[in-house]
Amino acid sequence: MNLIEEAVIINLFGINVYAFGVYVMLGAVGAMIVIGIMGKFYGLKPGTAPLTALLGIVLGAACSRLLFCLLNQELGFLTPPSVWLQVNVGGWSMFGLVGGVFLAGWLGARIMKESTRKMLDIMSLAVLPVIITERIGENRIVDFDISRPLDNEFLARSFLATSEEEPCLATYYLAAATALIIFIFLLLRIRGNRKDGHTAISFLLLFGAASVVLESLRYDRFLSISFVGLQQVIAAAVLCIGVVLAIKENGSFRTSLAVAALISLPLMIGIVLGLEFALDRTNWNKILLYAAMIATVAVPAVLGLRLLGRAGKGKLSA
Repeated sequence: MNLIEEAVIINLFGINVYAFGVYVMLGAVGAMIVIGIMGKFYGLKPGTAPLTALLGIVLGAACSRLLFCLLNQELGFLTPPSVWLQVNVGGWSMFGLVGGVFLAGWLGARIMKESTRKMLDIMSLAVLPVIITERIGENRIVDFDISRPLDNEFLARSFLATSEEEPCLATYYLAAATALIIFIFLLLRIRGNRKDGHTAISFLLLFGAASVVLESLRYDRFLSISFVGLQQVIAAAVLCIGVVLAIKENGSFRTSLAVAALISLPLMIGIVLGLEFALDRTNWNKILLYAAMIATVAVPAVLGLRLLGRAGKGKLSA
């Protein structure tokens, strides 16, 4: 699998560059701007923002590549270690990127003796511009991040369809729009009363829930086993972690809301697995199946957000 061979090359100021790389670069610039602005908002020490931004670029790229190589099941086995550093072979993992950016926030906080909660809040916001532009840039790679062939005539003729011959859903546009909505939602919540760390937990809840559905929609099969996408499994795990952290912030695992949130997790996993099987092995109406999936993942995400809302006002220490 050599995605570079399928990537579109454009001429930028007289230099031939990969269009996808330009989008990623714009996202990185956006992330650095967010880190700078939010660093002032949170009152970080001088030098913390640029250091963490640099760490985010390095660790985000490294972890993205590493996780892809570990998860890639092409030809039935992992990517050989001999090609891990050959970045033109294979691809990158979005969840590896997110994990690397969060790791950069934690490491930056340790180095600069800042609040880890504040840094993770900032990095959860900073990674979203990268996700937005990277997803948009995926339209410059042929047959990448697309859905199953569409059997719905309305969708097949819409702007979300990739081609007229065998139209598929351009899931990268949906992913970009979702990331933008999450970014705006988190910014609006920050303006009100909040606890440090709640923005990062909200990110885990929303991004995890949304990614369960989005990873189901994509059908390029680069990171999957049978009908289960490996990044979809990670997305479900991220959502579960967000719910557990929200319960912990609320102070008790024994309240009715906390119990409901915990019970919703295994139910969510079981229902999503059943829906994935139905999507892959039956001819049932896919729109209804995805509507059911959205409703299923929304339950633990909403319960987690409600738990955070009940956690009280004020700030927590690192």
